[in-house]
Amino acid sequence: MNVIDLTLELYDGLQSFASHPPVQIKEHSTFENSKDRYILPCKGFESRMLAFSDHSGTHIDAPVHFIEGGESASEMALEKTMGAGLLLDVSDFKGPDEAVTSEMLDQAEARQGVHVQEGDILLIRTRKGTWGDEGFFSEKAFARSAGAWITGKKVKTVGLDLPNIDVNDNMKREVHLEVLGKNIYIVENLVNLEKLPKQERFQFNATPLKMKNATASPVRAIAFVEEK
Repeated sequence: MNVIDLTLELYDGLQSFASHPPVQIKEHSTFENSKDRYILPCKGFESRMLAFSDHSGTHIDAPVHFIEGGESASEMALEKTMGAGLLLDVSDFKGPDEAVTSEMLDQAEARQGVHVQEGDILLIRTRKGTWGDEGFFSEKAFARSAGAWITGKKVKTVGLDLPNIDVNDNMKREVHLEVLGKNIYIVENLVNLEKLPKQERFQFNATPLKMKNATASPVRAIAFVEEK
């Protein structure tokens, strides 16, 4: 079994979307300032203070992010954040100024010889580049038709390699509303999707922290791929 880490590393100063604050990871206790409280062989301890948006880094959106009265992070069904995953790769035929459409998703299925099934966790690779590189934050994400395609397939979670499942300047946020409105979760800012197989399923896990009233949660997104 190969373990593939699909998670963006969190670090002090990381800003994973323009409207969200940067991550802060600051020293709290250090060996130097805590050593006098302890007796050798203990030389003190280290700890950090953390401050971040619930949408920092690789994260999973809870329905309440855009749906009034929807589930918060602590209320999300854990069984929907883990299970059989399937990758669709549209990066060979999607341009940075094109949004992912339902036709592109149909084309990816046909090219790869796979079919998205009800209850799958669907991951979508949209681009060839790496996270945060030139053009990353201006790349167009999903058109409204792609959102309807996803909900029509009745997947339980969808993930992608961009920071926003909607096209950034589409302030109607039609894809978020369509997908979260059907209680399908969204994982954004995935990395390393090129390492996943295109013809078979794998096991996926992106479990949220149990944070009351949070609209999302950073996750450690992991794929487990059978060795051949």
